[in-house]
Formats: sequence, structure tokens, C-alpha cells
Amino acid sequence: MSDKRKICITTDCVCDLPDEMLRDNDIDIVYFYIDTDTGCFRDRSEITAQNIFEYLKNGGKKSVTGAPPSEEFVEVFSKKLKNCEEIIHIATGNMISASVANSKAAVEQMGSLGERVHVFDSGHLSTGIGHIVLKAAEMVKNGVNDTEKIIAELEKMRNMVSSSFMADSADYLYRNGKVSKAVQVICGMFNIHPVLAMKNGYLGLKSVQIGNYEKSALRYIRKELKENKIKTDRLFITHAGCTANDIKLIKKEVSRIMKFDSVIVTKASATVSGNSGPRTFGLLYVKDE
Repeated sequence: MSDKRKICITTDCVCDLPDEMLRDNDIDIVYFYIDTDTGCFRDRSEITAQNIFEYLKNGGKKSVTGAPPSEEFVEVFSKKLKNCEEIIHIATGNMISASVANSKAAVEQMGSLGERVHVFDSGHLSTGIGHIVLKAAEMVKNGVNDTEKIIAELEKMRNMVSSSFMADSADYLYRNGKVSKAVQVICGMFNIHPVLAMKNGYLGLKSVQIGNYEKSALRYIRKELKENKIKTDRLFITHAGCTANDIKLIKKEVSRIMKFDSVIVTKASATVSGNSGPRTFGLLYVKDE
């Protein structure tokens, strides 16, 4: 009898799940890259959000994030298939990343071996992907050995995941072409904090909070947790460069409004952070039907 597992899960490093959680669920990741004036670095293993912030603060100009080439997906998939019969790769949303395209190209390059790899477009980023990845891993752990059944569940879940973030300023969003110069200037003049959210696979401006950062953060939290019916099993608080006091404030307000079985604070990858800037944080959860 084969010792291979039936199904294994892989994903992108921008899922922002902690290493321990990835390890406990036997989830392998592929690494994105950040291209800078000083070289091209592998996210998570070679560069962090703090590295990006310090580099740009000290006069760095170039900071371009990108999915790995298809060859690296081939390498990860081929290695993983030695220990399992099939792979479900849960990729960063196709509208905001080349991950889906590059991983599907890898599948084609693998010939008959690629028939055992199934690429799923999460439609999300950061721990929005993380929720979907953990759902797949939990189904595998619970003995579901049908890739079609798992993917069908993930497709239903995709529209129920809420991925949103509040940025401290529009400076990084302007640098990365997400908002115009006029928007950046106005946000700076009036102390406006943009709130971004994933919708239909796109990352766009959802709303704004105006004034003091701490008060704006509290308003964002209240709005997010009160405007939807939410599954209370797990909430991710994912942040880029927030202070310890910021996190304490956020967790306290979350616990005041809603009781979750698990509240997990994670650091955003350099890929995500480099597009949003320091003191960005998000509440990422699954809506209840």
C-alpha cells in the first residue's frame, strides 16, 4: 500500500499564515519576490515588511512585487507530489497577481504530472487567502479525499471571506499606483486613512476614516464587525508595522464588540506591506450565511 497522502495543499507566501500554522497543516508555500534598487529578494525568507519600510524611508525608490516564475511552481509541485497523489494550490487572486497564471503555466509544463495539480483562484490576498487555505486543510484532515468536493466548498467560501485593511496614509498606495497624486495630497492634508477591500477579485477603495489614527481604527473595527453576520470561529488581525499599543487597542476593541473562538494576530508579508505602508491593519474573517 502507498504511504502517500491523497491530497496536499500548497499556497502563496502572501497568505500571511504563521509558520507554525503552515507546518501543523503540512502546507508548503511558494515565495513571491520584491525587486529593489539593491537587488531582488525572496519574501518572508530574505526580506520583511520592516526591511521595506526602512529601505524606502532611507531613500529607496524601486519596490516592485511579483509572483514567482512558473519554474518555481514546477519545483514546489514536483517535490510535493512525491508525498501525495494530488495537490490543490490556492493562489493569490488573479486580478491582483500573476500567481494563478504562473502556476497554471507550471501545470502545463509538467505534462501528465500536472494533471495531479489543481490551481484554485482564491480571489483574495493575505489572511483572506489564509481562511480558504485552512478550510481546505481541515477538510483533508477530516478525511475528504475528493479534490472536486474540496474545490466546490472553496468556491462557495470565496464570496464569504472578507478581506479589508485600513492604511495610515495614502503614500504607499500612491507609490504603487493604487491612488492618484491628488488623492494622496488630499489624504495627507485632511488626515484621511483609506480603507481598502477585496471585491469580485479586485482590491479597491471601500471607504475612508478621517482624523486621529486611533479613533479612526476604532471606527473601522466597529463598522467591519457590525455590518456583517460573521462566523465567530476565527478572526485574523493582520498588520504591517503596527506598534504594540496599536495591536493592544485593536484586540481590546474587537473583544468588546464580538467574541471569537480564536483571534490570531499575524504580520503581513513584505509583498502586502510594501503596497500599503506602515501602521496598516486588517480584520479578515468569514461571513455567516
